[in-house]
Amino acid sequence: MTTRNPRNGKLPEFVPILPAWLWVLLPVVALWPIWLWTVERFCDGSDDPLGVLAIALLLISVWRERQSFVSRPRTGGIAVAVLLAAAASFSGLPSLARAVIAVLAVMAVLFALRGARTPLLAWVGLGLLALPVLSSLQFFAGYPLRIVTAEASAQLLQLIGLSVVRQGGALMVQGKLIVVDAPCSGIQMAWMGYFTACGTAAWLRLSNKAFLCRLPLIGLIVMSGNILRNTLLVAKESGLVAWPAWSHEAVGLAAFALVCLLILRHVAAATAKTWVAPLYSFSPSGKRTLLAAACSFAVIGLMQALVPENASAHSTENRQEWPNEFEGRPLQPMALSSVEQRFAENFPGAIARFNNQNQIVTLRDVRQPTRKLHPARDCYRGLGYGISEESLQESKTGLQRCFIARRGGNALQVCEYIQDKAGHSFTDASSWYWAAVIGDSHGPWRAVTTARSL
Repeated sequence: MTTRNPRNGKLPEFVPILPAWLWVLLPVVALWPIWLWTVERFCDGSDDPLGVLAIALLLISVWRERQSFVSRPRTGGIAVAVLLAAAASFSGLPSLARAVIAVLAVMAVLFALRGARTPLLAWVGLGLLALPVLSSLQFFAGYPLRIVTAEASAQLLQLIGLSVVRQGGALMVQGKLIVVDAPCSGIQMAWMGYFTACGTAAWLRLSNKAFLCRLPLIGLIVMSGNILRNTLLVAKESGLVAWPAWSHEAVGLAAFALVCLLILRHVAAATAKTWVAPLYSFSPSGKRTLLAAACSFAVIGLMQALVPENASAHSTENRQEWPNEFEGRPLQPMALSSVEQRFAENFPGAIARFNNQNQIVTLRDVRQPTRKLHPARDCYRGLGYGISEESLQESKTGLQRCFIARRGGNALQVCEYIQDKAGHSFTDASSWYWAAVIGDSHGPWRAVTTARSL
């Protein structure tokens, strides 16, 4: 317990002023479950671990600026950090939303400690890019971006006299169907582009205002580079140009390199010669404020250790009516695997697994659009399989997306599609989600995944 000096009512002199690095560490330790979730997402294969690059560059940049940090944090930044940390500790929010708020809480502490040349906006960008956001961005924004990319590529190819028609997320080029698949959405290129921008701005100590003014053109560079890449790949895959097989990867790498170089040059050209004082400046915090903030972070961390996460269980039992046969062959019910059972506990629908003679059929039913209807590709990656040879194949129900999943000496051909109430099929979760959200497709919906040994 802290005692007061009876003469002046102030806290005694032995109450320490924590060093700057420890203030940065307080929200990190207090929000430990969020960082644990982030590590698990990077390690389970469900998201590309590119965020590790952003974490490393952020730590290097912050360490580089450590000498400019003030000895006593400013009141406003610490108060905002405590409020954000409290919000991030609320387990009712989606995990990714909590992670975003947690990053902002850490950035608020850095704001409270900032020196005259702290590139705070670039740090915020690196912090957000360090999160496992790629799979979520691909789910929500992948299909709209593929539509934009496909339409732009169609217009460019039409300019040189080719017969090109866009059909959803695919292009009919001279009578041949070319699919604009998930990698062509440009999500990864956008991540790499903004990583280059934030890293350059942080290293050059670009002012927040100068960096903010550069962001719109960065988006345009990324979009243009992705359209150029997609157009060249469509020309190759449709047979318009006779390029070797390795040129597919070469074109992608060249487009990535070009985009990153253009962004690097664009941001570096804006290096500020002089720095303007921050718009908002708060006075340094007193000892009482700092002690209260430190205790608040401790309480937040302790509460997360004592209060269990909310888990909303969704029954996968037999109120759901499942079919007796699939593709003319009988379905024999099978128990869910341990991994599937854990997934089913938080799935907003019903899941069942069947043996269909020479293949395993997994059915997932949902009644509303949901992010938790993950693509089978992500699930297999999470189980340690390598994914290759993705393609669209015709089936009795329409098009389905297929791929080869390999792990050790085991190889599976996996195919999947999502079917709505009217029988219309979707080959990927992102296109289904947007059709369901805007009312072009009506539920209930059934995701069908088949897997057979090769």
